[in-house]
Amino acid sequence: MRLLVEQLNFFFIVILEFLFFPFAYFWEWVKNKNSSNKPLEVKKVRKSVVSNEVYVNIHEWGGYSNTRIKKIKSGNQFTCGLKGQLERFSTTNVNIKTKIYLTISDIAFFKNNEQIEKDVDVIVPVSNNGMDFSGYSEFYNLINNKPNAYVILSNTSVNIIQTEFLADYIAYMEMNPDVGILGVSYCSKIWQSLIRNNFNPHLQSFFLLTTINVLEEIVAENGGKFPGKGILYKRLLIKKGEIAMSKLTQKIGYNLAVTLENGTVFKFGKNSFFDNGYNRWKLKYSDVRLTCVNPNIINEIQND
Repeated sequence: MRLLVEQLNFFFIVILEFLFFPFAYFWEWVKNKNSSNKPLEVKKVRKSVVSNEVYVNIHEWGGYSNTRIKKIKSGNQFTCGLKGQLERFSTTNVNIKTKIYLTISDIAFFKNNEQIEKDVDVIVPVSNNGMDFSGYSEFYNLINNKPNAYVILSNTSVNIIQTEFLADYIAYMEMNPDVGILGVSYCSKIWQSLIRNNFNPHLQSFFLLTTINVLEEIVAENGGKFPGKGILYKRLLIKKGEIAMSKLTQKIGYNLAVTLENGTVFKFGKNSFFDNGYNRWKLKYSDVRLTCVNPNIINEIQND
């Protein structure tokens, strides 16, 4: 019954978007017409991190194998899985202390106990309602009263290719305190819509770097509830979870940033994708995973 209600809710939202699309499109054009050539604003800066520990949440569905093949909409395949994610953080820079929280939905199916006993600090069984966001929400509940620190939200759909990234990612965040979340992949469309366009790109949720304090602000802005928590219907979950994370972050005043295949980092706010006119994109349009060489990889930052 609950799933049916969420499906009806989703299609009600889609119909409203369709009915009001001409007005929404015109309003977005007006807002962006005079802002496309302006430099990106530093609207707000994050509270300083006071802990040298990085809290890492890896979310897993209990029925997955330790290593698996994932296929995306383009047909491209890549290897991913819990094994690669745990190895990634077990070889992290020795100067960065990480604490690994493994959230597992449907834990009764889980068979990889030997590896997690060695590499995981905290194991948390969670509901599969909300999928990844069920894990992210419970992880947030466990760390939100700790001193402000960097946190990583991730699942096991990250490309198994190992990269050196964490020290450079933290250095970027330190140099860019206006960035609320740093991701590794983006999408400039809402596929779960008749319109196929939400006017602003959003970060994809399989890997996000942020801070405890930013998450607290996002949850407060979302009425005290972690985005996506408890949602059963996947299309609604993407809108209310993944897309909402980016929108809420921008709404409370932060910019977003994403690492690219060429080793650069692109920072964007509400209007920064517009270049000399409406809908002329500075980055590849649509879902970047459909065109990149290694989908779902954690891109390294190339320092000059």
